[in-house]
Amino acid sequence: MTEWFVPLRPAEEAEEAAAAAPPRVRLVGFPHAGGGPASLAPLTPLLPPGIEPWSVNLPGRQARLAEPPRTELGPLVAELAAALPIAVRSPYALFGYCSGALLAYLVCRRLHELDRPAARLLVGSAAAPDVAAPPRRLHLLPSPLFWERLVGFGGVPQELADRAELRPVLEPALRADFALQAGYRHVPGPPFGTPITVLHGTHDSSLTRGGLLGWRRQTRPRPVLREIDASHWLVEDAPAELAAAIGEALTD
Repeated sequence: MTEWFVPLRPAEEAEEAAAAAPPRVRLVGFPHAGGGPASLAPLTPLLPPGIEPWSVNLPGRQARLAEPPRTELGPLVAELAAALPIAVRSPYALFGYCSGALLAYLVCRRLHELDRPAARLLVGSAAAPDVAAPPRRLHLLPSPLFWERLVGFGGVPQELADRAELRPVLEPALRADFALQAGYRHVPGPPFGTPITVLHGTHDSSLTRGGLLGWRRQTRPRPVLREIDASHWLVEDAPAELAAAIGEALTD
């Protein structure tokens, strides 16, 4: 059976954490383009007690490297929204990081339609879905130009961009994730009831104030904007500050 969602703590460690502080909420992460569950692992030991970290487990990377990555957004969202309440016991919150924010948002909206709403949606380093401007043709470029453009606009963390030997392994998942982004066309819908926390770096020049404030069109509660002393790459630059901000949002 395909595991669409996996815990980020090893079983023994999770049991110890639960004994010390029973989980109040399960935080389900949606990594940046090309990223797998391990890309969110730096947050795991830094999250406050009572928050149990999980991650979406997409094909084409890490443990599912042999499977072809998904490139059709609608069916993927439907499958994830159907599987999440079964795999991850409620209450759960969603954290979409960078390009993963779009997938988290769409799954959050679908969960609301299924009457299984998330407790909170957290988005990191991402503009609202109705104003975001993803690169539409990046995934179609030949490999050398694909990486040149990707590195040029900071589409992957610098630590990955610098490891050229990993590019053949990472490229299929990256292309697939950017294809998902490129195929998205926003369809306005009524604001849902899940509150949103918008996390963004103070040194992130890729985002505008309007793009961040645009999240208020997606939810009835007023979104909370929280600055992190970081660039676009919050997990990589400031994991402790980010984990603290997530903890505050989920305790609020």
